Amino acid sequence: MARTRRAQFSMAPDDYQQLVTIAQRERISVAELIRTAVRERYLTRTRESEERVEAICAMNLEIDDWESIETELMEARGESLS
Repeated sequence: MARTRRAQFSMAPDDYQQLVTIAQRERISVAELIRTAVRERYLTRTRESEERVEAICAMNLEIDDWESIETELMEARGESLS
């Protein structure tokens, strides 16, 4: 079994109570709620983001000047440059 490390921190009572409420609703401990949140927010996404960046870099896309890229991005979002 992998060794675990202890992390301890303080938080505002209202914030903690919100975590208690969420943990009770999900039927897990507050500690498990926090571990899951940390994994999802900082650990999992980091690996996924790195893979996405590597995939994009592997495409060898031609890069135009910034003005062209900005225009394309704004048009894709339905915005105008005015």
